Amino acid sequence: MSQETFTDPSANYEFTEDNFAVPDEDFSLKYFQAQVIKSEMYWSRFGGRPDLSGKVVLEVGCGHGALCIDAAISGAQRVIGLDLISSRIEFARNIVAERYPDIANRTEFHHLDIDNLTTLDGQVDIVISKDTFEHIMGIERVLLSIKRVLRQGGLLITGFSPLYYSPFGDHGYHAIGKRIKIPWAHLIIGDARVVAGYNKYHKYHPGIECHSIYDLGLNKLKRRDFLQAFNQAGFVIVNETLNATKGASKVMPLFRLLNKVPGLEDYTTVSMYVVARKT
Repeated sequence: MSQETFTDPSANYEFTEDNFAVPDEDFSLKYFQAQVIKSEMYWSRFGGRPDLSGKVVLEVGCGHGALCIDAAISGAQRVIGLDLISSRIEFARNIVAERYPDIANRTEFHHLDIDNLTTLDGQVDIVISKDTFEHIMGIERVLLSIKRVLRQGGLLITGFSPLYYSPFGDHGYHAIGKRIKIPWAHLIIGDARVVAGYNKYHKYHPGIECHSIYDLGLNKLKRRDFLQAFNQAGFVIVNETLNATKGASKVMPLFRLLNKVPGLEDYTTVSMYVVARKT
């Protein structure tokens, strides 16, 4: 692992949830239901669901709560979900109360940045995070906070995609409103046109104007950036899977092969699934 110092241009970006419109209830419910179904596939990319029995589990970027609910049903003693979007936290609280009352006393959700979570230092066994790290601004700061809440030897289990320099790393924003999606087009047309396309076409965030790629929630970090951030924050990588194939596109095996070609790693690293231990 290179000892090169990691610098993150997004570290000083100030997040505001005003860039994200509140979706209607029907959309939120459909999205949640899809995430519940995808939980099993998500864990399969790590080789299976970890043993959560009796564990204190915290999720960073819990969204609508599907993975937290999965963890509680799987036997976690206590599950804490954090998200920066208040409407998602409200939905998660309501869905647990309405549909999962058996785990309500073991599941909690907070509209809170992990930096401001000061009551769980050294008490969390496992931190989980799904499809969030590619959106986090100031990743090393967040990793240091994750390390703070973990007990000694505790695990961070995170999987996320797509990374920005991969074929559709702009999350498809450049193609919104158009019929054809062209791989790597966002790198060709540049950030300004991606942002302009988002402002013009994004149907889920009407009336909201973004001004930078960071406003879209994309930190543009590469695999080596993440690995350096893990290292500098004091984590040891226990296991890493690049471009997991289970449930993924049929061309993912090709990207796994191309990823080994010098010079193509940044452009063919679509996903990272990492298990890291606090040292």
